[in-house]
Amino acid sequence: MQILRTSSPTTAARRPAATGVVVAGIAVALGLVLTGCTDSAPEPTPTPTASDEAQAGVTDITDTPGSGEGLEGALADAEVKTCELSGDHWEVAGTVTNSSAGAASYRIYVSLLTDGGDTRSLSQVDVDPIDAGASADWNATVDVQDETLDCVLRVERYAS
Repeated sequence: MQILRTSSPTTAARRPAATGVVVAGIAVALGLVLTGCTDSAPEPTPTPTASDEAQAGVTDITDTPGSGEGLEGALADAEVKTCELSGDHWEVAGTVTNSSAGAASYRIYVSLLTDGGDTRSLSQVDVDPIDAGASADWNATVDVQDETLDCVLRVERYAS
């Protein structure tokens, strides 16, 4: 019986080396293709858009928001009637109506915010106890001169 060989022993010994060369060639070609698709430009650096630096904000509070014992959130009890720049300061005023079953005092925090949501001021207004169902006026003057600000309240109610 004879065995038919399709390749010589020399060719068979070279086959793994030839396969390695082909694989290496494919890897180099893929590397060149991927390099051509990769953006080599540096990443952009953010730059400030404001032309002037903002002045420091105003904080006029004596109690940290949320620090009172027995507080209840009562945003619905407060109404802003005025929030406007008046000369070199802001005038903020409103009414608070006690919606609880008993007398309560209020702590109102008035924030003046930029369109971007930055706080320019935080002021505290304390309202003495008022009877259930009764209303009281409150107001704050804030020494900030920014022209376009929004008034945002945080209202805390405390049973008397």
